[in-house]
Amino acid sequence: MRKVSLLIGPIGQLVTARSIPWMYGDDVLIIENAGIAVDGEVIIDVGPWDRIVREYNGRCRVPAEDSLVTAGLVDPHTHLLFMGSREDELELKLQGVTYEEILRRGGGIYRTINATVNSSDDELLKALLNRLFNVARFGTTTIEVKSGYGLHPSQEIRLLRIINDAASKAPVDVVPTYLIHVPPRDMDRRAYVRSVIESLNDAKGLAQFVDVFCDEGAFTVDETREILREAGARGFRLRLHADELVYMGCSDLVSEFEITSVDHLLNMPERNARLLSSRKTTATLLPITILTLMTSKRPPVRALREAGVPIALGTDFSPNSWSLNMQYAMELATYLLGMTPMEVLMASTVNAAYSLGLRDRGVVQPGFLADIVVWDVPNYKWLSYELGRNKVSVVIKRGRVLEATGEGAVISKGCD
Repeated sequence: MRKVSLLIGPIGQLVTARSIPWMYGDDVLIIENAGIAVDGEVIIDVGPWDRIVREYNGRCRVPAEDSLVTAGLVDPHTHLLFMGSREDELELKLQGVTYEEILRRGGGIYRTINATVNSSDDELLKALLNRLFNVARFGTTTIEVKSGYGLHPSQEIRLLRIINDAASKAPVDVVPTYLIHVPPRDMDRRAYVRSVIESLNDAKGLAQFVDVFCDEGAFTVDETREILREAGARGFRLRLHADELVYMGCSDLVSEFEITSVDHLLNMPERNARLLSSRKTTATLLPITILTLMTSKRPPVRALREAGVPIALGTDFSPNSWSLNMQYAMELATYLLGMTPMEVLMASTVNAAYSLGLRDRGVVQPGFLADIVVWDVPNYKWLSYELGRNKVSVVIKRGRVLEATGEGAVISKGCD
């Protein structure tokens, strides 16, 4: 009998993708009365519990008799690092003031930039770490974190350094992204784009991705094209905020660049779904933001599905969409976007990992990271069916059980 660090089982229902990315119609692995053997950070075996328990002796065991077990959730789109709040803008939106108008009045992103820039490094680090500890309580084990609230390049580099500092202390894995968010109102746009490009060398080693907010009130297609071209030439992987507020050709840029993920897509024409498919680009959808924008617009889910575009889900946590809970995004994806419970689960695990260029997680299979969630529900359909409750029972990150503390955070607990 082989000794391992952790056994999970017996499991009521284990559900995982068989391949990366998961595509519509692809097989999934569903095992009743299952078991998982973990050694160190890695899954080494998955199968029926009676075989797993016969072949492995675990130093620690997590029982899951009546529970669903899946890969850990991956949140591929967040604006987690900022200070301040904008709760009063909710009342403006209820009065019919559009997000674009709030932005033009100096609110929205610009207001958050002022609060962030005027905060100390210690204040920013504390706020970010608090959020990183709390996302784990909802089952998120890997998360993307964007800069974007520094505006001027020197401030954006400062934020990237804080993100990296927090990543070394967080209980979850962090993927840093350099977000080119909005142009400053007091600087020539052409000069600003040049300054952003000049700052890319300073961002090397601090950010894995460069992302541009291409939309009305943010960056034009030509400005975005120039930034993406220079970022790609310097070895950054590329992401794109596209077609959120209007369609002006932003998602068309997929035809020119190797863009890992295009996000939002509320106004993307259905014909562009085939463009994304041909380029193997992920569509990352953000249903919480659809709710907070109070819009009737929806991304073209049916066209994306029919074209075979991998769909990922994210929270888009920000001052405009204040939710750290990936489960909420999953629930809304079913009720607002018409995604099936299986599509939702795959979009929040394997496809979300794929959208971040990660091929070592999001799947409960031998050789993958032991990022695993034990759910307080009997099967995967409950993840979309039951609303509003944190349905997590146990979170395992890199083979270590995360336990909640009295302060609402989590700590990593080994099984030695």
